[in-house]
Amino acid sequence: MNVQLFSMRTLLDFRSLHGHPLRVLGAVLLMAILWGNAPLVAQTQYAVLPGDTFSRIARAYGLSITELQEANPNITAELSPGDRLLIPQLPEAAPAHLPGTGGLWHTVEAGETLYSIGKLYQIPVRELERYNPAAAQGLSIGDVLVIRPEAPREAFDGPGPADSLSSQHALPNLPKDTLRALIMLPFMLDADTVPGGDYDAKTSRLREISLEFLHGAEWAAAMLSDSGYAVSLRVMDTEPDSLGVYDWSESDLAWADVVLGPLRREPLDSVNSLLATSNTPQWVLTPQNPIVWDKHPLAFTLDPVSEVGMRRLGQQAAQAHPGATVLLVETRGKDARMEEAFKLGFESARAPETVLRSIPANAQFCEGLIAELDTSKLNVIAVPAGKPAQSLIAYIQTELQLADSFPVQVYGNADARDFEFLERRFLERAHWTIPVSQGTRWSEASVVQQVKAYRAAYRTDPSLYALIACDALLESAKWQGLPWPVPVSVYCQPEWVWDPATMRWMNHRWRIEKFDMGGWSESQ
Repeated sequence: MNVQLFSMRTLLDFRSLHGHPLRVLGAVLLMAILWGNAPLVAQTQYAVLPGDTFSRIARAYGLSITELQEANPNITAELSPGDRLLIPQLPEAAPAHLPGTGGLWHTVEAGETLYSIGKLYQIPVRELERYNPAAAQGLSIGDVLVIRPEAPREAFDGPGPADSLSSQHALPNLPKDTLRALIMLPFMLDADTVPGGDYDAKTSRLREISLEFLHGAEWAAAMLSDSGYAVSLRVMDTEPDSLGVYDWSESDLAWADVVLGPLRREPLDSVNSLLATSNTPQWVLTPQNPIVWDKHPLAFTLDPVSEVGMRRLGQQAAQAHPGATVLLVETRGKDARMEEAFKLGFESARAPETVLRSIPANAQFCEGLIAELDTSKLNVIAVPAGKPAQSLIAYIQTELQLADSFPVQVYGNADARDFEFLERRFLERAHWTIPVSQGTRWSEASVVQQVKAYRAAYRTDPSLYALIACDALLESAKWQGLPWPVPVSVYCQPEWVWDPATMRWMNHRWRIEKFDMGGWSESQ
């Protein structure tokens, strides 16, 4: 098996970006790309407080220790309270014209809104939102907005995504030799210990999760090697050392065919910004606000679009009960988008005589539901709300158990599968039906053998994190387009659909399952 594991400490000496030490802050990295070797200028002073060090102050201002010391050559000894330090910063961010591309970007400053930015550039807000879909959710200082889209240009080693995706909407096309995967995880090798020599609970858990992701990637690499693929893994710690210096650099990103991670928000935002003009796909391994990773059109997540699953559930409810009146328990709260998705799916598939009737509810109660039921027919109930409405779902279970003379079928949220308070006997009586996107494929003999191999290697079953990393790497191998087969995905089978609203590929993989005969099975 051609799998190379590099230590986090010895991999790299190169830690500079365009002549400046690499600072893993998304906005700073992006500005470094746009302005190249822009000089640092001292803009403000800082009064040293008791306990301050060069390392602590540099980290607080997103600088390296060298930058801070070079800006203060007169202070060579240890800092003392009351010392005055000059804090160097990049020049004031101006609209960035990208030479030769026609592109125009704007870095958001304090107090700015889409309206004020649109007025500044004389461009309608709706056009700004079209170029920057995530901006509709709100702006943050340092966000970089596209004012005028750039023309295709080369970055790293190929044409930019504007050329490869926006026009053709093609999935990535990776090199057909060795698959080089960069694994970026928070191992926190230089984390401080608490009294007694242990690490705090958060550090320990992050390390455990990082190891689980790494084991999943190693597992996939072994499967691919057995299938004839050459795989090279480079593993990097995304957290800085005790001096605030990072082990990874832009050269690692240029080396990689695919990037898995990082997990934490700030390094993820930084890497996503650096990859924004490359053809290197990036896997977002944990749930994150899309605004953190929407800069790179080739950022992928195995998490499916929830609204798609709910639309398909609405379609099935309409098709399975022609001529019926389906009762929609509608909270119009945090899960209002799921309720709207169910309605859209239902309306798209219903027969003319099929009716969807809304029953008002809140996150705890739905007092009018039982009065709508009829003992002489099957009562079809839809509850699209999920975790925010757990109390409501528990209330509905109690009410329907008390009114056990009413035949019912319930269509619910995918979250319901994890609700321990839902009783199996009630689920079966209600023929509870939900959309499902993921799950270990025990029916596949090859998956069973793969899991056995994992158990033998790591003395435990694969965690969810290991499954995600494994399937992400297996999916990446498919993008090489080699003639020999890729091992079967263990947990996730993505169904990629181009989304013109977000201008990226999204996972639409959902199936419908019903609780029957004591367990969940695919609904026909």
